[in-house]
Amino acid sequence: MDEINWEAGEKDTRLREFLGITAIVGIGWCLFQVYAAAVSVFDIFVMRPMHVVFALLLTFVSFSFLKRGAGKRTVFDFLFAGLSAFIGIYVLWNLETIATRIQFVDTLTPLDLFVGTSAIVLILEACRRTIGMALPIICLVFIAYGFLGPYFPGQLSHRGISFPNFIDMQFFTTQGIFSSPIGVSAEIVFYFVLFGVLLEASGGGQLFIDMAYSVTGRARGGAAKASVISSALFGTISGSAVANVVVDGIFTIPLMKKTGYSPSFAASVEAVASTGGQIMPPVMGAAAFLMADIIGVPYSKIILHAAIPAVLYYIALYAMVDFEAVKRGIKAVPREDLPDVKKGLKLRIHLLVPIGVLIYFILADYTLMTATFRAMIFIVVVGMLRKATWMNVPKILGALSKGAKEALGIAIPSAVAGIMVGVIVYSGLGLKFTGFLVELSKGNLLLALFFVMVACIILGMGMPTSAAYLIGAVLMAPALVKMGLSVIAAHMFVFYFAVISMITPPVALATYAAAAIARTDIWETGLVGFRLALAGFLVPYAFAYNNGLLGMGSLFEIIWVTMTAILGVILLASAIIGFFMTNMTKLERILFFSASLFLIDPGKITDLIGLGIAILAIAIQKTRKTRMIPSA
Repeated sequence: MDEINWEAGEKDTRLREFLGITAIVGIGWCLFQVYAAAVSVFDIFVMRPMHVVFALLLTFVSFSFLKRGAGKRTVFDFLFAGLSAFIGIYVLWNLETIATRIQFVDTLTPLDLFVGTSAIVLILEACRRTIGMALPIICLVFIAYGFLGPYFPGQLSHRGISFPNFIDMQFFTTQGIFSSPIGVSAEIVFYFVLFGVLLEASGGGQLFIDMAYSVTGRARGGAAKASVISSALFGTISGSAVANVVVDGIFTIPLMKKTGYSPSFAASVEAVASTGGQIMPPVMGAAAFLMADIIGVPYSKIILHAAIPAVLYYIALYAMVDFEAVKRGIKAVPREDLPDVKKGLKLRIHLLVPIGVLIYFILADYTLMTATFRAMIFIVVVGMLRKATWMNVPKILGALSKGAKEALGIAIPSAVAGIMVGVIVYSGLGLKFTGFLVELSKGNLLLALFFVMVACIILGMGMPTSAAYLIGAVLMAPALVKMGLSVIAAHMFVFYFAVISMITPPVALATYAAAAIARTDIWETGLVGFRLALAGFLVPYAFAYNNGLLGMGSLFEIIWVTMTAILGVILLASAIIGFFMTNMTKLERILFFSASLFLIDPGKITDLIGLGIAILAIAIQKTRKTRMIPSA
């Protein structure tokens, strides 16, 4: 195999890469996790703390204290890495004492306080290095609120917490750092990240691109349509908007530009399509796993509830791409620019088997850890069927190292989110915020939904989707439930806007990544992306008022609201682009937009009104187009 027959120089480089401390820590972390899935699940006070310790170690050997790169480490990097390792040894050495102690009763020793305090400081510093200052600053505000509770006015006041009790709660229980967020990261999300990286390393990412081009390559605007489909497919194994953009966009964005789409439109299509990967079953973003854990339902049910809204999201985007292609006269991708799709599919089509295995075990209600572990085994086994997909030892080690690095973006923010959750639960801020939101909205559900939307988007601008969702789920979802929404609708609403914040200006990370590839202005791209994602802003309001769009209710109702919503998002797409049968006048655009709103709103009367307006608008377009065609 050519992968093994390295040249001498390349072999030395590979060996140095695998013998480097970053790779060793990353691979060691993966082996720890794989052992837990394959042999024996560790005790909760081993699994979660060691997950955090490995994440801290990998952060401090990968990111410099001065953020100048991994090759220029400072004494602080080695000091923090050594302290992280000491925390891990301390936990394992005192495991029985930690697991059996009584919260707020058993006195903490000076060493206990030192270790707990060090863990919090290291987690905040690791978060600063991996994703920036926004989330650590927000966390520090929550910590300050925990200590200064008695000094806050009115409903915000609480009894406060002493420093020893704070450390006790945060480090020596499962109510703080080691609460649900880090549990989901350690016991679920890490395995899906590793599955995605292994599948990509075997050629799965290229398979999705080939599949997309095989379906749309020769259609009008085929490059953009392939971007929509491939990003949705890649999202099923990634769950990260930025990762989707980077992997998929380097192929699709240049081709979209070459076929006639403007750079800002091409970048926006990729950003919006890639962001949708977090809401696209069967493997959604990390926040979806948190949702299943918080609500207390199997992840398979989350998949079913998310399916229709995700389809609506992508239908709207696909329709916009098509209308834009017709409006600008963009033809199919020239045959010479298309990849050799048939050859690619022949080489990699068997890689669909691990995905099928994963879906089967999820729907069969196996634990997600077990489902992903078995699917990973299938990647290696099935990959042996073709030379191009063979997973040799260097490929596997490289995937393990890469998977660990990608998991940092979930593990570290999850630990920080756990600190905030501990303060929220202890202070009762969740219940207070529920009352505050109900009072602010005067009991008006639509107004409350708007406030929650704005809050989730703002949170998502400064932190990862999972952290933004978690805060929204704890602080805002209970208020929506109190005002009449079902639990799943309330949490799905928060989840959607935490996701969409990735493409909402002024801080839109997915848009920034796409704009960089397209070499276009980020502000222009952000505004175009906002327009293209408008369906994603409207659909959550629709399923909040009618759970049929979440697959709940009678079969007839589910089918009816789904079909009218599909028509609605298509009309919305035409109104945004300004084209249906021909270019729209301002009046026609208003009519199409109005019809779409009535149809997306899942009510019988609004649906009939929307159909009436749609028929009128289409008739006007058809009449005007007929008049534009010269007689023979």
